[in-house]
Amino acid sequence: MKYKLFILSLCILNINVTALPQYEAKYKFISDEISITGTREFKKNANGYEISFDASNLLASMYFSSKFNIDTKRVFSKNYDIKIRPKFLKRDQSVFFENLEKSVSSTGQVIWKSYLDPLDFILDPLNAQIMIRIHLMDDLTEFDLNIIDLENGDFKKYSYKVTATEKCIANKKEYTCLVLERSRNGSNRKVQYFLAKELEYMFIKVIDASPERTNTLELKEILSFG
Repeated sequence: MKYKLFILSLCILNINVTALPQYEAKYKFISDEISITGTREFKKNANGYEISFDASNLLASMYFSSKFNIDTKRVFSKNYDIKIRPKFLKRDQSVFFENLEKSVSSTGQVIWKSYLDPLDFILDPLNAQIMIRIHLMDDLTEFDLNIIDLENGDFKKYSYKVTATEKCIANKKEYTCLVLERSRNGSNRKVQYFLAKELEYMFIKVIDASPERTNTLELKEILSFG
């Protein structure tokens, strides 16, 4: 179960959200058990925003999707879908956010419903990455985010801190990347994000490490941007 959650995690103050360009790109996911390349897309439509990752090969298929709205200050979650089909890991879950009644429910492989405090601002694992970019574009170097616990409907508070600036090579180009680290009290798991300033803090690489294993998600090719 810990390994399932490990993979699943790997997705606004004074700025205009239209400054976040839509994109489509190829990313490669690497773990001890599997290596798979897929398409990651961030887009806007009449119903709001969506970020997704779709990958498949002979051994596995992975699909993640988050639909949400953005106002001038924050991301509002709507629903989050997961479908994974390797032999060693199977997951089929949909999470629905009812923002008016402040409830969250899960269907599929994991079933639950929870009610959240109206003051809590809860994100899913994918749209949290949009909120990260929004905060960085507003020059924040430290912040916290609450992310839904997919197992039980509670949430976990994560702390983020910019720790360095370095050069990154991706898409056959060199970028200036902020290195952002994620941590949580009581956990020995650390996540590093490398985000390109030239691409409005688009994710170049994510390294998700714990004593048990390390997973990496890395940009291979930008198909469209803006």
